[in-house]
Amino acid sequence: MEILDQAYLNDLVIRSERGDSNAFSELFAAVWEGQYTYLSEMLDDSAAIKTALQEVFTQALQRLPGLPRAELFLPWLCRISFLYCRERQNDIPAEEKEGQHLFHLSQILNLPLTESQILLMTYEQNLPDEEIRQILNLGRILLRRYRKDGLRHLQRDMTPQEKTEAQKAALPANGSGRKKTGTPNIRHAAAKPGAGEVTKILEQIFDSCGKKPNTVPMEALASYAVYRRERFSLQKWILSAGLIAFLFLPMLFLLPKFEVRENEEGERGLPVYTIGVQSFLPVDKVLARLNTHALPVYEAGAKEFTVEPTRNGTMTISVELINRQQAKKTVTVENVDAKGPELLGSETGSSTFLLKVTDAGIGVDYRESYAVTASGSVVRPLETNEQTGEILFVYPKEDWDIYIPDHIGNTLHLAITLE
Repeated sequence: MEILDQAYLNDLVIRSERGDSNAFSELFAAVWEGQYTYLSEMLDDSAAIKTALQEVFTQALQRLPGLPRAELFLPWLCRISFLYCRERQNDIPAEEKEGQHLFHLSQILNLPLTESQILLMTYEQNLPDEEIRQILNLGRILLRRYRKDGLRHLQRDMTPQEKTEAQKAALPANGSGRKKTGTPNIRHAAAKPGAGEVTKILEQIFDSCGKKPNTVPMEALASYAVYRRERFSLQKWILSAGLIAFLFLPMLFLLPKFEVRENEEGERGLPVYTIGVQSFLPVDKVLARLNTHALPVYEAGAKEFTVEPTRNGTMTISVELINRQQAKKTVTVENVDAKGPELLGSETGSSTFLLKVTDAGIGVDYRESYAVTASGSVVRPLETNEQTGEILFVYPKEDWDIYIPDHIGNTLHLAITLE
């Protein structure tokens, strides 16, 4: 049996719930063989199996709108098959039925649907794991997990002694050499119906439900491969990975592209340069050097950075992407204010000393202006006037060194000597 694509089956179930006859026909074509195999484990007569197959799918079509989730369709369908066959086995004594399964049937039926159906197949019907996997379209890991969860739920209300006995009775639980209870049920495999019989069964299902029949022939549905998972999934994965690697190979040699522009809104005399990187790949680092000195680079946004040179000269900017490819650009920095304030004149009063200064660049920093006396004392201005550029000191009584800076550290140094 082919392994089915669960996502595609889910879509068929949803479309069937909405009354799409062709979708239900395709769903029937995909899963009827698994149900026929399952029914063959519970019924001996070939004619009875075919009748059961028709009845089970008729009930499924009628009750499909009540299915809670599409992915539960296969265990739900198997539950319909199990209950159908169970009702027709009334000739088996009750005590013999109870002796054929590990736990009480009512306990198993109260479990979540998938766990319940797996435990029924495992311990009630003694089916091997491979057959359960094919009927329920499950992988090995999922099958073991559902069975383990089901056993844990069953044992939740047991005493320690009952748990120990149940665990011993349940081993081995891998589907090969499983512990059997009761008399082995040996039967010859029932021959599966041909395409003509399957078509007739499907027609009778639609007729019993009063549904519009499908318009796609069963022969065409049986040849569909869309609901089958490809067997060469590993090869497809390798091919896809190779194709992706081939497509991304040029990225390993992709050079960064970026532009450097001076921010016109920057403060006068202290320019700010913006670095904009254009690349699909993430930026690893951005470096900037002015002549031989490194400059700090700040991240301003997505692939956008800023740098603020503090002097004029040649600035070199380097951008490196995560693929280790680099690109460099040089920018001539000319707009940094490299001159300190200038002295316009001075006036001497009876007890004060007035200086007039100006700065054509970033401006005088009046609050940081001061004088140092010959004895080492620091003298602050009596007052300053930024509008007129005046700085008023007390009249010196000894030699002074006066320092008047601008806002980026350029300083006017004046030496006052008393004779």
